[in-house]
Amino acid sequence: MRVTRMNTPSALRSSDRPSANAIERVASVVMFCPQFRPTVGGAERQAEKLATALAAAGLPVTILTPRVDAESPQRENASAMTIERFRLIDLSRRFPIPGVAVLNIPYMLWQVARAVKPHLQGVHVLHCHLASLQTAGAALAGRIAGVHVLCKAAMADSRSDLGEIEKAGATGPFVALLVRMLIQTWVATTAAVEDALIRAGVERRRIVRIPNGTESRHATLEREPLCRVRRFLYLGRLSSNIDRDIPTLVLAFERLAAVHRDIELALVGGGDLLEEIRRVTQSCAARERIHLPGFDAPAPWLAWADCFVLPSRREGLSNALLEAMAAGLPCIANDIGPNREVLNDGKAGLLVPVEDRQALEQAMGALIDDSALAMHYARMARARVAQCYSIESVASLYGQLYQSLSLDDA
Repeated sequence: MRVTRMNTPSALRSSDRPSANAIERVASVVMFCPQFRPTVGGAERQAEKLATALAAAGLPVTILTPRVDAESPQRENASAMTIERFRLIDLSRRFPIPGVAVLNIPYMLWQVARAVKPHLQGVHVLHCHLASLQTAGAALAGRIAGVHVLCKAAMADSRSDLGEIEKAGATGPFVALLVRMLIQTWVATTAAVEDALIRAGVERRRIVRIPNGTESRHATLEREPLCRVRRFLYLGRLSSNIDRDIPTLVLAFERLAAVHRDIELALVGGGDLLEEIRRVTQSCAARERIHLPGFDAPAPWLAWADCFVLPSRREGLSNALLEAMAAGLPCIANDIGPNREVLNDGKAGLLVPVEDRQALEQAMGALIDDSALAMHYARMARARVAQCYSIESVASLYGQLYQSLSLDDA
């Protein structure tokens, strides 16, 4: 099988963007998500943005997902896409006893494949988001139906989607092998994600690189002109499986807050580390200026903030970083591969070494003290998103990929 590679440069020039006609030549696409709203994370939000953009461009999209909330409708029409939810029983969670995973694997595969297969008639591509046991079931249905199966991977550096599966108990290596065998094409959002897939055993020729996308004019029309940076924002999960160095951010803020009496910090997100982070902030002298609302809608906080900070130890491609750039915020991020790629080697935002409190404090302080510098990075961030990460361009790249896969398999 031949896969057309679209490993475009990090800066996607307007002349490089494929025509929307690529989307029009594909009949329809079915997407599979191991979880979807009301459970919402970065991967789920990105899947919905892409599906909405594809539907707006004239490509019907159906999203298939397990029904994790009994109150969610089985079928939902939203933004010109259709969401189909199906019942899924996880024996490992219902009966957490030794050995149940051996029975759970074939049972999960059967349940998902049975739910997905009826939706594949006349479909050219099954697009899976994130690799998992459930994804293997969807991919199995796709292979049986003769539909090309692709999966967008999200993890990078020393871990990968397949590496995470391998660590999930004694049966993990078998499930990872199954996923690797069933997925025909992988989409990597950054060079680091591509490298992680290759280290996990995926052939380079089966990997296509397409970034995440965001609305390039997101929140910029409502934003007041940036006069002075005084409100810092972290937006994302506070979870043990999302490796973000929040304590270093809190410490850097605390030291700056002792000098700048009007600055504030918001840590917006939830997860299993929320209470631990709350305890960390409560020990700070500036705790009254640290907001910790838990899960919340991102738009109001992006409008509230003057600067976005992403203290990643590892990353795939941060949707929150893209949204902050599109919202016209100057950004500070840890200097790791994916952040460096998004921020154009520091031209579109400040990069600081991982776990370097002094460097982070200096970067935050520089934006507090120099409004012209903050405005420069805000403009560069907006331009970078519009040039490289607009959801319309990303959807067009996927349309081109879908068409290529459809022709290859014809």
